[in-house]
Amino acid sequence: MRHECGTLMYNYKFYISDKPNLNGNHSVKLRYYENRNSRIQIDTGIEIPAKYWNKEKSFLKKSKEVGSEFVQLTQMDSLASQIVSTYQNQNKPLSKKLFKKQFEDGEPSINQKPLQDFFDEFEDYLESKRGKVVKDVIKDYNSLTKHLKGFQEFSGVIIDFNAFDYNFYQEWTDYLAYHAPLKNGGIGMKNNTIGKLVKNLKAFLNDRMRRNRIQPIDLSAFKVVQEEVDHIYLSDDEIQAIANVDCKEEKELEKVKDFFVIGCLTGLRFSDISRIRPEYLDNEGFLNIRQKKTSGRIVIPLRKQVKTILKKYEGYAPDIDSFTFNRRIKELGDAAELHQKVEIEHKRGTIKEAQLLEKYKLISSHTCRRSFCTNAYLNGIDVQLIMKISGHKSEKAFRRYLKISNYEAAQKLKEAWGLA
Repeated sequence: MRHECGTLMYNYKFYISDKPNLNGNHSVKLRYYENRNSRIQIDTGIEIPAKYWNKEKSFLKKSKEVGSEFVQLTQMDSLASQIVSTYQNQNKPLSKKLFKKQFEDGEPSINQKPLQDFFDEFEDYLESKRGKVVKDVIKDYNSLTKHLKGFQEFSGVIIDFNAFDYNFYQEWTDYLAYHAPLKNGGIGMKNNTIGKLVKNLKAFLNDRMRRNRIQPIDLSAFKVVQEEVDHIYLSDDEIQAIANVDCKEEKELEKVKDFFVIGCLTGLRFSDISRIRPEYLDNEGFLNIRQKKTSGRIVIPLRKQVKTILKKYEGYAPDIDSFTFNRRIKELGDAAELHQKVEIEHKRGTIKEAQLLEKYKLISSHTCRRSFCTNAYLNGIDVQLIMKISGHKSEKAFRRYLKISNYEAAQKLKEAWGLA
């Protein structure tokens, strides 16, 4: 078998040993040529009488006396051809060491579809996710592809399934923190954004390993960095200030406002608000819905303001996408005069950065759910009751959502201690 790819030559053939073994049979071996001057020999473990070997074809004769051996060798030939074709298609060098490793490791999965280029495999993975996860998750995976390709171009490191070791993790996360271009024209990502990319890469690689598409990779060094972020929440008064903004002349902005109020007064995720429909509403004023992310069912008593909004849309939530929502909700915050200065601190790699921004600029879809949880807690509602509605599985996860200022915490202590 000879395969040529540009200036690279992939050449392998089977042959039998010149001398018979003690049992009189000859060992079938595979010789792979990295180039004319470098080759490696692999013992297939098959032994046959010399009379069944076809020297011209460098292969076993098709005979029932060596039927099982013929099937074995045919599978090995298919595997060897699959390996060299993969590297041929990617126009990549295939060293004798790498060929031997892939040949020996790949034998259990001979009958699987051939392993593709990393990014083709990733696209297959992405296709399997479509329709099962929300659009934002697909967007996150597309972002991962983009930043892996960006790193490949920046560093010269070829992204394939042999690339993922500790050195890759260090170099890639450094690239993301200090060199990756951002949409806003800036350079370098925050640590939590990097953590999400690492998390999604690990999810993909673990999926390929579970499906036996690739050999096991040690991902223990691939740490998903997460740090506490100074996310904001809006008080009940601030929520109502936005709700009171007059935007009847702007239908899209009115939808954003209504969607925002529903989120702040129900604690639902964006993806679940979008799915509200008449059949989820009962005559007693409850919303009964199964959460898309966790599949858990929750029941929420609807406040009058939410009922009024849903009635306006005939039992459905306003039709708005997350991109438009996150862009335009800041306009409403500005109109509601939420101009209080807020200091936001985050890390980019080891660099600590702080910004002083007006509060309205920090409002996003996540603010709704966070505001619901924090306001309910400050209003004295039992944590377990709030969690029943928010769908948080643990109190630890719930408390991460709470955003209470030092002053509010002091007020809580004052109440608990019975101080005047």
